[in-house]
Amino acid sequence: MLRFLLLAALLAAPAASPAAPQRPSDKWHLYYLPSSCAAERPFGDYVLGFEMPPMGDATRLVIVGPGRATESRQLDSLLEVSDGGPPFKASSLIYGTSKKGRRGITTVLPRSDAARVSNSRWLRLSTLGTGPKSKRTTPTAEPVFSAEFDVGSTAALAKELSKCVEDLRRHWGIVDDKFPEPATPAKLSLQGIFRSSDYPRDAMNAEQTGSTTFLLMIDEKGAILDCLVKETSGVASIDAMGCQVIKARAKAKPALDAAGKPVKTGYVARINWQIAW
Repeated sequence: MLRFLLLAALLAAPAASPAAPQRPSDKWHLYYLPSSCAAERPFGDYVLGFEMPPMGDATRLVIVGPGRATESRQLDSLLEVSDGGPPFKASSLIYGTSKKGRRGITTVLPRSDAARVSNSRWLRLSTLGTGPKSKRTTPTAEPVFSAEFDVGSTAALAKELSKCVEDLRRHWGIVDDKFPEPATPAKLSLQGIFRSSDYPRDAMNAEQTGSTTFLLMIDEKGAILDCLVKETSGVASIDAMGCQVIKARAKAKPALDAAGKPVKTGYVARINWQIAW
């Protein structure tokens, strides 16, 4: 049975980096969730976190810190890491939280970018309109958000996250990145649940289109326990809105085993966002 627990993973003391980064104020905490593995660590006024699904090519980077956000906004962002390579651009979603004076920023990273972040001893995320002249230069446009974190060694965290993901795969019966095939597959219809008004305003204004592959975790009652990004479109608002619509409006019937008993399973869905003028 999958463990649902909170594990404190003590890591080695982080190395210093320039630009006065945020330093950790507690240990990493690893969460074994029903459908994903998550880790978070406080850095002064900020919390830095990661979330990984049991399969797929995407990792969520989450930062919560001081600030206000009256509505969700999609922002271009730049990630800088300590491997000496060039910074890379991403798409982030900034939003208000339930705590007054706190806001979050979520960035879904494909595997190659997530690997660079996980191996970095420091990372800096800035949301900006123009890129910096060098990987350590302050952006020429005032960023809505900018913070650097002295992460230090993440070797112990990576090991624990790998264990969590393997445990989660066993719990859901995932082998070779595939769910077991039940006698009767889960039934889920996404036809007609999306409306033109669902198209995120920021993506519409920027004429951004894309395709997102979602991993839907369906329990024995047909409830969609979670919607995770398996492959990102590269557009944060499209990824987020896709899951929001699916969880709010999609109806599922559970998978059945050979005896006709409902069983939990996963369902992979791909949503294409296009603008018709």
